[in-house]
Amino acid sequence: MDAFDWPMLLLALLAGGLLGCWLRARRRMTQQRALARQLATLNTVATVVGRSLELDEILTSALEATLEVMAVEAGGIYLLDVPDGVLTLAAHRGLSAEFVADIDRLQTGEGFSGWVVQSGESLVIGDIARDPRLTREVLRRAGLRSLIVAPLRSKAEMLGTLFVITRETHAFADQESQLLESIAQQVGLAIANARLFATVTRRAEQFRVVTEVGRQITSTLDIEPALMQLVQLIRDTFQVYHVAIGLIEGDEVVYHFGAGELWDDPAFDFRPGRLKVGSEGLTGWVAASGEPVLAADVSREPRYVWMEGSVTRSELVVPIRSKGEILGVLDLQSDRLNAFDASDLATMQSLADQAAVAIQNAGLYTQAQQAAVLEERQRLARELHDALTQTLFSASLIADVLPRVWVQDPEKGQQQLDEVRLLTRGALAEMRTLLLELRPKALAEARMEDLLGQLGRALTGRTGIPVTLDVREPVKLPVAVQAALYRIAQEAQNNIARHAQATRVAVCYHAEQGRAHLSIGDDGCGFDVDCVGRDHFGLQNMRERAAAIGGSLHIVSRPGAGTQIIVEWREGQRDGS
Repeated sequence: MDAFDWPMLLLALLAGGLLGCWLRARRRMTQQRALARQLATLNTVATVVGRSLELDEILTSALEATLEVMAVEAGGIYLLDVPDGVLTLAAHRGLSAEFVADIDRLQTGEGFSGWVVQSGESLVIGDIARDPRLTREVLRRAGLRSLIVAPLRSKAEMLGTLFVITRETHAFADQESQLLESIAQQVGLAIANARLFATVTRRAEQFRVVTEVGRQITSTLDIEPALMQLVQLIRDTFQVYHVAIGLIEGDEVVYHFGAGELWDDPAFDFRPGRLKVGSEGLTGWVAASGEPVLAADVSREPRYVWMEGSVTRSELVVPIRSKGEILGVLDLQSDRLNAFDASDLATMQSLADQAAVAIQNAGLYTQAQQAAVLEERQRLARELHDALTQTLFSASLIADVLPRVWVQDPEKGQQQLDEVRLLTRGALAEMRTLLLELRPKALAEARMEDLLGQLGRALTGRTGIPVTLDVREPVKLPVAVQAALYRIAQEAQNNIARHAQATRVAVCYHAEQGRAHLSIGDDGCGFDVDCVGRDHFGLQNMRERAAAIGGSLHIVSRPGAGTQIIVEWREGQRDGS
């Protein structure tokens, strides 16, 4: 029996041990290299998706980088619309447009990506055609074979899926699946950041719109174009399907202003165009309660009234109210579910509050205009009664006794006849002046020489005071300037008739390009200018009219020495005194 060869055994054991160490070292080196490649890949993807905050650019860049590092020819990214539970193919590479159309819009739980979203787990499939989760035959017909799908998440929120797909059968290793999951984590974080950025940008735009609306809507008293501009601005900024403003008229909310696909279609008959307050639709409920309504899904809202021809899926209605009074509603509608959130509600309520202020201001302005018209009519009536009636009454009395006076004393009769002629001419001038004031357009079109001449003849007819007129008018002044100067001359002559006890009046008017001079002087009793208070409405009105056109008004007078009113105007001068 041969002796056992111990040296050889020891040598064999040593060689085996060395071989095992070498294999383990090589395996560790391979794993380290794979890990290094994976880290480099993740770093590449993180760099790519970190270059932009635009969602479309992030998705495209992330998918291209994924396909490149995994050496796969095709893939895509589905994004989840949470309210609808639908996956939309937001980015893809290596797939035809026809194929994309066939695999787009998966329901949660449908198909491979739908299963991943529902389960929250990654999916590796070696042969697509044999897998029972295949729901769309187009995948089999296209000859696609192997697939990895990883969920896209941000914290606990499911965002969609990232998948790569091959046309040849490929046994994806665990490392490849882990790599895709790691890439999906990076992409999910980038998507969340992009959406956060989009939200912040949207909020900034909302604040800009609120500011812009506030500036525009409070700068006008013509409410109709202001509200029309408001709904168009909301439609363009917030990209809503339909936006409208309804105002309360009696027991109904009536839509007067709107923008959107339906409203802008001339063939569309907007129905319902009016809703009963408190009993019809979200609009009627808000108009009655004064509380806003945010309906994420109108199909589940029993108060919703379907509008013929619309595809509304969510709606936001806020009240337009001022000082406790509900004036109407601001109504936004979207063709997407859950299109509005709490920040939208706050923004729209702010816009509605500004609209309420504008509506109220316009109403007050209309009331002020009506009061001004009534006041002007009353003034004209007083002047017609005080001046014209008195003049005609005097002429009538003289005419009644004129035949007898003429028989007894022809010379005195001639004097009274001249007086009747003067009175009737003055009455005619007064009447023409009143007619001019009833027709503002005629007042703007007339020459100042004619206007001042009529005022002078009216004063002479009323008081017998002769008026001399010196007019040089080679150019016509702006309408507002001419109207103000005419009103000042009219007020000055009214004061002369009432208080001056004058025997003559001189009116001087000189106008040239960009400047004008008007003076009205009398030889009456005069007054102490320093002793006239601000409550003297005639003088105060003249000062205000001069200041309104950027002119200056000066009063020269002293007791017993008459009065002279002087107005100077220069174009571009706004510091009138």
